[in-house]
Amino acid sequence: MYFLTLQDPNYMVKGSRDPLGFQVAWQGAGRHLIPELSTVSSSLRDFHIIGLANACKGEFDITDRDYPAFFLCLEQLMAYARLQKFAGEEGFNGIDRARKMMDDSRDHVEISVSNQLLSNQRSYGIWGKYSRPFNDMGLANDARFQQVQLQKLKYNPLLEQLVSQLAKKRGTSIKVKKSDVGALATPLSISSADERDCYIDHLLTDTCHGQLLDMVKSFPELVEMEFYERLDFIIDKAIDRKLAQVLFRIKNTERILSPLNRIFRYLQCKSSWTDGELASDEFIGAWAATFEGHENSYLSPEIGRLLGRDNLETVRGLVLVNETVCARRRSEPWMRFNAAGLEVNHFEGAFFSSDYDPMRNHDYTYFINTWFNLFKQLN
Repeated sequence: MYFLTLQDPNYMVKGSRDPLGFQVAWQGAGRHLIPELSTVSSSLRDFHIIGLANACKGEFDITDRDYPAFFLCLEQLMAYARLQKFAGEEGFNGIDRARKMMDDSRDHVEISVSNQLLSNQRSYGIWGKYSRPFNDMGLANDARFQQVQLQKLKYNPLLEQLVSQLAKKRGTSIKVKKSDVGALATPLSISSADERDCYIDHLLTDTCHGQLLDMVKSFPELVEMEFYERLDFIIDKAIDRKLAQVLFRIKNTERILSPLNRIFRYLQCKSSWTDGELASDEFIGAWAATFEGHENSYLSPEIGRLLGRDNLETVRGLVLVNETVCARRRSEPWMRFNAAGLEVNHFEGAFFSSDYDPMRNHDYTYFINTWFNLFKQLN
């Protein structure tokens, strides 16, 4: 076992897309700062929709059994509303299907569980992406937040009427005039200071007693900074030493994971490598030599020590990590050494950029980008 952190419950390994197990590692590191947000829970309008659905569940006495169907139908209804009202401002899962339905010759759209916007709307839509953070943050049980959502619903009688129909229909079809859908979008904007405060209290939390939010309020230029520039700035200015320490260790974690990831992806660009080619490759050598601070990261020493070695030792270490990860998943390794050198058998995700600079570029986000995206939407 190579990592000291447990797998984030919000993450499920998707087949063989994470050949080194690094996603578990960086998510575990990110949880030391951002406790509940995920990489895909970055849209405030999606939070508006799940918040409205949650409030309607109690208001319309929707049972646990009927709630998933109601949720999917409400998501469809609001997808058409946001497409009509905010066209061009943002994308969302299911937008292509919604646009196709709005562009056909009919004067209405049909809302039902059999008219889903995605191949599996429950898994790939708002339910699958936002349910866990919404509940873990406490928004689902915040009475003040629920009251705000119901007030927004009451403000839009047409939407209230359609939501009541959805609750009664239990996933069977209703038809909505296309000329009406734009008027249904009122709940997709913040309606009051009280609602904004609810979102700030729940979405912009951290493990350091709100120090990250305090820093951004004091230094708004942080919003536009790049990853390492932002971390270095906060580390230097932070009054709370816990915040500085957490960010310092996240920084060092990325300084290890990113070059190792790039080396592995670079190796995938060829079907085979001789030992001589590996030993003399300038990119492997340059990327592996950039950092040796494994003791100040959230990773085990075995991973950190893959850097600062000669090329062959680094590559052999990466191959061993991949073998270990694949064995755990009961799949074949992506590459292996034989008498001729390194044989590469899997090329998904192969990537190379000669401009990559491990001291400047990063690959993983540690949920920090999500946090800042939501901050910008709330301000």
